[in-house]
Amino acid sequence: KLVCDYLNLSVILKIMSDLVEDINSRLESLPELFLVTLRENDSLIHFMRNFIINILCEKKNIEFNFKDSNKEFCKNNNIKDGVQLSKYLKVKGMLMNDHERNLLNSKKVLIIAEEQFSEKAKSDFIKNKNLLDMYTYKYIEFFDSDFAHEIFFQLDSGESTFDKLFSNDLKEISNVKSYGKVGPLDLAKINPIIKEKILKTNLNEVIAPFKAGDFWFLIMLEAKKEAQFDELTKTKMVLSLFDEWISVLAVKSIQKFLLSN
Repeated sequence: KLVCDYLNLSVILKIMSDLVEDINSRLESLPELFLVTLRENDSLIHFMRNFIINILCEKKNIEFNFKDSNKEFCKNNNIKDGVQLSKYLKVKGMLMNDHERNLLNSKKVLIIAEEQFSEKAKSDFIKNKNLLDMYTYKYIEFFDSDFAHEIFFQLDSGESTFDKLFSNDLKEISNVKSYGKVGPLDLAKINPIIKEKILKTNLNEVIAPFKAGDFWFLIMLEAKKEAQFDELTKTKMVLSLFDEWISVLAVKSIQKFLLSN
């Protein structure tokens, strides 16, 4: 495994090194004033990202069926016919040739991303699976500890439930700051203290009152949906890794170009 990781990293670094050289040689052919203007307008990094992606796509030869790709694009964007597509492209300031090139490059980017980052995506998924699972929980946020514990004992003993408490407007109670149901969402978007508590609890178990920031919380995990490394998840992850890679390449290319000029 370590050997495979090392070889994969070596390949990526070699590609990066070759690309940076290619990028900078092409940058040399551009008017200096053009690049200076981009830099002054804080547009250089955006230009560089697109510049690099176009170079990568130019080097990648694939089979491409515009009709099928366009049909899928129209379906995903709720475009019914050619008239609507023409209106869509006009609003975007694009010609049909631009649209076709964008579809082709999108397919190429996905293929490149999968070739370079599929293994890392799978490794990251396994490592961070708990954070990718989707959680739904109910909570009550209190101003003080005493009242939080009083409500906890009611819930823990079965005397009351979250739904019963929610049916009575808790906002009318001065000791309650907020309440409700959260999710489904992944733990990356949850308060770190709440995240730690949820990871250690079981379904439908009421977590004893705990403090997060200036307030006290009661939480019950209602549902957990296990993340799957399916095609959709894999695609999102490899494209995210590709995006990070392009950002690194763009910064390195800009730094090298500025130093040499």
